[in-house]
Amino acid sequence: MNPRREQSLDRDQQILDRLAKIEHKVDSIEQTNAFALRPEAERYFAEVKKIFGRSIRRAQVYLAADGARSVQEIAKHLGMQRQNVGPDLKHLGNEGLLELVDSRSNRDIWAKKPVDRTLRITPFLCKEFNFQKNGLRQKPGKRSSRPKKKR
Repeated sequence: MNPRREQSLDRDQQILDRLAKIEHKVDSIEQTNAFALRPEAERYFAEVKKIFGRSIRRAQVYLAADGARSVQEIAKHLGMQRQNVGPDLKHLGNEGLLELVDSRSNRDIWAKKPVDRTLRITPFLCKEFNFQKNGLRQKPGKRSSRPKKKR
């Protein structure tokens, strides 16, 4: 193999190793934050309740924002008009719950921020509004997506 090519591979591997270490540290920080915030969960859920209020649509839009769907796809998935979905996405973005992760060829892709996992906002909203994790209504007679515990 060409020595210049070997040097390039070594440099690339070093970069990948550094990225892996950074990713590990970020994950560790997220876990630390999650455990630090959980004792104060009720206080944070009060803030989440203020953000969503009684807005069923806003909760559905939040739950449907999965990092893969565009605004139009979220609207179609939920059976809503695009012009009703966009303002809720922007509001949730301004509140720090969602972020724009991609924007190409006129498709804005929104995703939940890590705070969702830290504070367990998705399960909270599913329970509060009786939704599935994808923003659709629970099927009649189904209360939770958790399997029943065996005795």
